[in-house]
Amino acid sequence: MTRVAELGVSRASGGQQGTSLLEALIALLLMGLTLLGFGLMQMESLQGNNESYARTEARILLVSMAERIQANPDGVDDYDGLSTAGAGNPGGCPCSVAELAARDVAVWADRLEDSSLNAPVGSIASSGSDLLTLTLGWSGAAQLGQNEDSMDADAQILSETLQIRVVP
Repeated sequence: MTRVAELGVSRASGGQQGTSLLEALIALLLMGLTLLGFGLMQMESLQGNNESYARTEARILLVSMAERIQANPDGVDDYDGLSTAGAGNPGGCPCSVAELAARDVAVWADRLEDSSLNAPVGSIASSGSDLLTLTLGWSGAAQLGQNEDSMDADAQILSETLQIRVVP
C-alpha cells in the first residue's frame, strides 16, 4: 500500500514537463509577426534613402544648369520657357547667345537622361526681369505594397525647384 500512495503523490506533484504544442505555435506566430515588422521597417528605410539620394542628385543637376545660365548672363531671356522635353541635340559652338541657351538645355537633357532619376523633365521659367525658376520633376517609387503591374500608375511625382537671380 505504501507503494501505491507514493506513486499517487509523485504523479500529482510532478506537474507539466514541457511545453504544449499550442504554446509553441503562439510563440512562433509572435516571432513571425515581429520579423515581418522588422522587414517592413527596413523596406521603409530603404525607400526613404532612395528618395533622399534622388533629391540630392536632382539638386546637383539643378545647380549644374544654374551655373550654365550664370555663365551666359546676356542670354537670360532666352532661357525662359525652355524645357528638356523638347531639347534637341547639342550643337557645337561658337554660337549666338540664344543658341548657347538652347545648347545648355540640350546638354542638361543629356545629363538628366544619364542620371538615375526615373523620367526626369527639367523646365525653366522667368519670374521677373532677372529671376529664373528651374524645376526638375521625376517619377518616384511606388508606395510599399503595390504590385509591379500598377507601379507606374501609383508612382509619386517628385520635383525640386531652384530660383536664381542673374545679373547681366
